[in-house]
Amino acid sequence: MHFHLPKPLHGWREFAGEVGIIVVGVLIALGAEQIVETVHWRDQASATRSALLQDASNNLGAALWRQKQQGCVNRRLDEIARVFEAHSRGQRLSLRGPVGHPVFYGGPQTGWQIALSSQAVAHMNLKEKLGFGDAFDNYANMTDVLKREQDAWLKLGLLDHQEILNETDWSALHQSEAEAASLSARMQIITTYVLANNTLGQSPMQLPDTPGVAAAFHRFCSPIL
Repeated sequence: MHFHLPKPLHGWREFAGEVGIIVVGVLIALGAEQIVETVHWRDQASATRSALLQDASNNLGAALWRQKQQGCVNRRLDEIARVFEAHSRGQRLSLRGPVGHPVFYGGPQTGWQIALSSQAVAHMNLKEKLGFGDAFDNYANMTDVLKREQDAWLKLGLLDHQEILNETDWSALHQSEAEAASLSARMQIITTYVLANNTLGQSPMQLPDTPGVAAAFHRFCSPIL
C-alpha cells in the first residue's frame, strides 16, 4: 500500500517560504509585545520610584519632627517623676497645665505596600529593592513605636486630675511613665538611625507649620510645675 502526501499548491519551496514568513511575523509580534511590556514596567518602576522617594522624604520629616521634641519629652518626664515623688510623700503638686503628649506625626507606608502588590518593585534592580525594603521596614517600625508612645502619654493624662485618683490609678500611672520613658529611649535610637541610614538620598520634608501644630508644640514644651 502506498501513501501519497498532498503537494502544496505552488510547490514545497513556495510553501516553506510562506511558513517562514508566518514564523518571522509571529516572532516580530512577540518581540514587539515584549518591548511594549518592558517599556510599560520601566515606566511603572520609574513612577513608583518617584512616589516612594517622596514617601521617604515624608518619613524622614516625621523622624526629624520627633527628634526636635526630644528635649520637651525629657523635661516632661522629669516633671512627672517629681509629681510621683511628691505623691509618695503624701503631697500633691498642682500642675500649671495639662501633661499633654508629643505632637504626633507618622510618615506614610501605604505606597510601599501598593508598590509590592503591583509588582513594580520586582522590576527594579537588587540594590534599589534592598534599599527601599530596609528603609520602609524601619519607617514602619518608627511609626509603630510613635503610636505606642502616644498611648502611654494619653494614659499619663490622668495626672491632670490627681484629686480623683486612687492608689490603683497611681500604680497604673507608674507603669505608663516607665513605658513612656522606655519608648522615648527607643525613639532616640530609631530616629537617629533612620536619619543617618535610611534617607535614600532624600532630605526630610518640611512639615506644615500650621497654627494648631505650633500651639500644640508650645503647650507640650511649656513647664507644668
